[in-house]
Amino acid sequence: MGSMKQSPLLIFECADFGVTPGEDLETNPGLFGKSLARWLAEQLHAAGFPVGPVFAEDFGWCIPVGPKPHSLYVACQGDGETWQLFVFAEFQFIARLLGRDRSAATLAEVFAAIRRCLESAPSVRGLREESS
Repeated sequence: MGSMKQSPLLIFECADFGVTPGEDLETNPGLFGKSLARWLAEQLHAAGFPVGPVFAEDFGWCIPVGPKPHSLYVACQGDGETWQLFVFAEFQFIARLLGRDRSAATLAEVFAAIRRCLESAPSVRGLREESS
């Protein structure tokens, strides 16, 4: 049985992340983020993080981060103008029991790297952080 930790939400406006017609068939109606997730995966990869292929979940588009088996994910969602994302860690109880749960430090590193990517993107406006 896994439990979960997550970062604060990063919320921002950006018109650069296009919406692919029908992409919300894989998430929920009106919930987009595929192009944002792909862009962010490239940014994280360039920053030295191992990333896996972007995939859809009900709540948005996810980027698996870190060595396999992935235990860290970035969730991206938006309506085409306003976007939000957060990093979450899924870890097994047994790893924590054995003192191997290092997800908190890694989560903070990934969150900081994403924040730097967004801060340096000229088209991102109104970047703010909210408690999840």
